[in-house]
Amino acid sequence: MMRYRSHLLTAMGWTSIGANTVLFGAKLVAGLAVGSVAIVADAWHTLSDSLSSVIVLAGTKTARKPADEEHPFGHGRAELIAAVVVGAFLAVVAFNILVSSIGRLQQGGSVIYRREALIVVAMSVVVKEALAQGAFWVARRAHSPAMRADAWHHRSDAITSILVLIGIGLGGSRPWIDGTLGIVVSLFLLYAATKVLREGSVPLLGETPNRTTLAQMQTIAARVSPQLQQVHHVHIHRYGDHTELTCHVRIDGAMSVDHAHHLVDDYERALREEMQVEPTVHVDPVRGGDFKTRR
Repeated sequence: MMRYRSHLLTAMGWTSIGANTVLFGAKLVAGLAVGSVAIVADAWHTLSDSLSSVIVLAGTKTARKPADEEHPFGHGRAELIAAVVVGAFLAVVAFNILVSSIGRLQQGGSVIYRREALIVVAMSVVVKEALAQGAFWVARRAHSPAMRADAWHHRSDAITSILVLIGIGLGGSRPWIDGTLGIVVSLFLLYAATKVLREGSVPLLGETPNRTTLAQMQTIAARVSPQLQQVHHVHIHRYGDHTELTCHVRIDGAMSVDHAHHLVDDYERALREEMQVEPTVHVDPVRGGDFKTRR
């Protein structure tokens, strides 16, 4: 399974790098030829996709390293770090496009689009959306936050190109269109960057389990044994595709240590199988009367 996951991520990463490099060259030539800041900005955004794919490849490769003395839970969080780096890079690109677009509005000047520019941008929409779909598919199959971040980068580039096409359709002779489209593009990229940064940073900073997770844990506990009560103090720590889960559970204080141990073993086994986590369950013994009251 790990080899298949690695193959998917590597293949998608290199496909992205190759396609983006070709698109960057075509867009840059077209943008410079017509003097369009929107197309040139779109070209640099495409190149940034190549760089983000390199970061994703590096992150996923590091994440595959086995656990060692300094990293007892493995290196899985390298993927999350890669996702955060890609998000930050996307935010920088968005800011630069915003500054350039405001400058274009202040300076004025017309942009006359050529047929070649239209063809290049239209081709970019198709290729980038295809890359986005492929990256989202790989991210789902491989459970990779870094690849999901890369997919958003592709999707944002496709939408950028669509906005440029709209500008071409409205007529390049209108001075305000090019700069306005650049601002719209930058705002969308900032939104995408915020989404990517949040998805990558939340697991790094620590997650509060949602109600669905808590309900699932309580349901599993009740199915294992009605003597496992009130699952609480739940903590989730994600390390790439490896997740550590710790929790407390109340049991009858009159129960023997041996019996409690077997119940906890059964509960941990059920959590491991049904939630794909590595659980550690702590027992809180409660005296009989209190135990019945809290059930």
